[in-house]
Amino acid sequence: MLRSLGLLLLRLVVGGTLMAHGYPKLFVGPGKKAPERAAKILGPNWQPFFERSGPQQFAAGLERMEVPYPLAGAYASGVTELFGGLAIALGLKTRLVAIPIMFNLGMAIWKVHWKTGYFGEGGFELPLSLATGAATLGLTGPGAISVDGVCSKLCRRCKKSD
Repeated sequence: MLRSLGLLLLRLVVGGTLMAHGYPKLFVGPGKKAPERAAKILGPNWQPFFERSGPQQFAAGLERMEVPYPLAGAYASGVTELFGGLAIALGLKTRLVAIPIMFNLGMAIWKVHWKTGYFGEGGFELPLSLATGAATLGLTGPGAISVDGVCSKLCRRCKKSD
């Protein structure tokens, strides 16, 4: 039971953090206001992050880094972080979802954060921590307190009653 609680805690933190980074990449941009409840939870840095985000702004940054197909890359990154983070938090197809999350964060480390080094503003400690959390969940599975865990338990019951 403690193992499943630990995996639940890891899933909620990794998944929630990914969602908080993916949402602005897809749905916001200049002149848009963060929802008041989100701004209270996520703190004073959320609104400026919210205003300078959005698919066009993120794609422009990718273009400056010479990433091919920057708008497609911006959407792919946002979708991976938002919906991959949601799947991780729920424990839904955790092992499968961990792969694109690790790839996305690996690319972020390589293209954006590596030159800054491990620590500090723009460092790669956050994406590395999130990628490591996703890798851990990919290797261990989500635990019993998850959509995957509940479905697995239900499937075993169905097979026993056949």
